[in-house]
Amino acid sequence: MRLIITASMLLWISLTTSAQAQGLNIVSEVSYPTAGKPFQALVSNSGNVFVSVTANYDTGSPAGVQVFVPASGGGLQSPSNCLNALPLNITLGVKNLSFFPDATNLAAGIGSGAIFYHVTDLLGCNGSGYIVDQGSIPASDAGTLAVVVTPDGNFAFVSNEYGLAPNATLAQGVTLEQKIPGTNPPIFVSMGVGDLTGNIGVVAIQHDISGNFTTGTRLVGQISTGGKAIAGMLLSPDGTRLYVTSEISRIAATSTTQPAGGNSAVLTKSNCVGAVDSPPDNNGLLTVIDVARAVASPQDPRSILSTVNAGCSPVRMSESKDGRTLWVAARGDNRVLAFDTAKLESDPNNALLGYADTGGTAPVGIKLFHNDKWLAVANSNRFANPPQGNATILDVATILASPGDDSVMHRINTGYFPREITVGADDATLYITNFASNQFQVIKVLAADGDLNGDGVVDVGDVFLAERIAMGLLVPTTEQLIRGDVSPLGNPDGMIDIADVSRIQMKALGLASF
Repeated sequence: MRLIITASMLLWISLTTSAQAQGLNIVSEVSYPTAGKPFQALVSNSGNVFVSVTANYDTGSPAGVQVFVPASGGGLQSPSNCLNALPLNITLGVKNLSFFPDATNLAAGIGSGAIFYHVTDLLGCNGSGYIVDQGSIPASDAGTLAVVVTPDGNFAFVSNEYGLAPNATLAQGVTLEQKIPGTNPPIFVSMGVGDLTGNIGVVAIQHDISGNFTTGTRLVGQISTGGKAIAGMLLSPDGTRLYVTSEISRIAATSTTQPAGGNSAVLTKSNCVGAVDSPPDNNGLLTVIDVARAVASPQDPRSILSTVNAGCSPVRMSESKDGRTLWVAARGDNRVLAFDTAKLESDPNNALLGYADTGGTAPVGIKLFHNDKWLAVANSNRFANPPQGNATILDVATILASPGDDSVMHRINTGYFPREITVGADDATLYITNFASNQFQVIKVLAADGDLNGDGVVDVGDVFLAERIAMGLLVPTTEQLIRGDVSPLGNPDGMIDIADVSRIQMKALGLASF
């Protein structure tokens, strides 16, 4: 027996699809303790989770990469508390993590520089890593946060939050200035490039015949953005662009090259406040870098394609799968910003697409998921005592259609200082690190989207499952019931019936979107 859609059904479906919003459901939520302060949790396609653990600055406190693997009864376990410890002389711990393109190696920032691991060594709890110092002054405090590797695996970019970069290059025409704290009206003094803190290191990567990192893996150059405190770095999906955020602009008003967005009250500010009792300062920057030019000649100032003001303390970023939209967490504004990536280069003054409050304080980690329809935000509240934050899920369509409107779909309780968010291979499971609670959360979020078999598309297979459930021939799982209960849209009735089948069939035919 097949269910046939009539003309009246088609009219009813089209009307209700446009009138109601899609909801979400928290399917499961589990917390796992970590050996120390967790910075980020990175999950592989096979379900292994690598957690960067940062020391608490006490002698002997743990720092390294802790490994969690799928447990036989479900969930995760850390075999024998598997912690790949850093050398004792490195006290700052491991920060952001990223896989190499082939996922056989993993890179991370460790405060003093970059470290490169073999994944198999980490899984065996014997990962020592290969360290590349960032040549900063002092070398022990580069503030290295993150490392990303080019698609060919031959180069890595390293974000150094504090490190001084001798002979680093700036975009042509840029001069720097520093505001003297406490002056009112503000007084600025000129700076030299060598006085600018924060840079992007360029590392050439070499392996021997066995795949081991060799001495040819070394720092070959550094790039300064004109900003202070590099806080975020993201490689575009096609690997051609590197996006960098700096928390505070240090580009002088007399520079021949000025950041775009100067006329936007959302992007350009002079009253940004970070930590409690810190003096007001300038907005931060978003910088676009040409990857090919940067790896070919790191000292070439033309590698910086554009620089845009980006609100107060811009930090982490997330980009849509199609590479068209870049999202930035403006921590000091409690906002997220959305930019058109094409316009960042062709028309940067008009690149801002939308913005929204995050529903929390001091957002840091952000990540698109659910086919880029939702944006997960870790609201760190990092400057409070205690730093009780939360996580929120924002509706992307609302932000882009109505900038400034309330877009919060759901709030998630977290531990202290929720710092980073990553998403599993299923595009539905969130991994949130609670830095000051020594734990990370794993939260599965599903929508009434019609994808009953969970393969990422709605097609005839999903229609077939929905029909069998509606006819009483199949008992749905919890996930199938959530995904298949699509009618009435936004107000599920707890069952899959003919109305749900009809709507799923319309989506499979490309005649409905929800």
